[in-house]
Amino acid sequence: MHPDLERLIRLQQLEDAAEQARRVIADEPLRQQEFTARIAALQQTLDDERARLAANQAARRDIEKELAMQQGRLSKFKGQLMEVKTNREYQAMLKEIEVAQHEIGKQEDRLLEQMLEFDEITRHVKDAEQRFNADKAAVEAERKALAGQLTLAQAAMGQVAADRDVLAREITPSVLAMFDKLLRFRKLSAVTPVREGRCSACGVRVRPQTVNELRKNEIIFQCDTCQRVIYYETIAAPATPPDIAQE
Repeated sequence: MHPDLERLIRLQQLEDAAEQARRVIADEPLRQQEFTARIAALQQTLDDERARLAANQAARRDIEKELAMQQGRLSKFKGQLMEVKTNREYQAMLKEIEVAQHEIGKQEDRLLEQMLEFDEITRHVKDAEQRFNADKAAVEAERKALAGQLTLAQAAMGQVAADRDVLAREITPSVLAMFDKLLRFRKLSAVTPVREGRCSACGVRVRPQTVNELRKNEIIFQCDTCQRVIYYETIAAPATPPDIAQE
């Protein structure tokens, strides 16, 4: 393989590693926002279920007060029933007792509904608490993993910069200048392999004669369309730098 081509491939790999590290570092604030939003959503769900439970308990207390009042009225009317002296008063008292009994029945039905709802909401609260605790633990684990990725990324940035400086000094100046110009123009990729007869960056087919010339990777050749340096991929390229851990 052409010595400068081998070094350019290695240089591109270093640029790829640096970009990977930069993305990890740049994405960290957004990831933290996502973590915070997930915890907030979980907390809101739990708070909503707890609020429903509190509302149910308050409603039950109101019903129990109303029921106790109606039971007191019924007891009073039954006591007064024995003291009435006329049939008219007796019938009126029976009517009051009937109304009180009807109201008691209605409040008892409401109380039963609230008790059944209480059991259901209690289950929802327990489920929400379990989900909150489990998901919160998962988020904390992801935070820890992200912290580890940031540490690796920051270390990689320094190592890649040092490796690039060493490698750049070994490349023919004009070739290095071409690489740097391409990198500025094409942003992330200045060197790319030919795959299935096409430039893997722009996708344009490379002339068969050119592909044959590239097979030994003994020349530095630029894609006619995107101007990136292209090489034949079946020839073993230098080892890729260790990747930055990604989730």
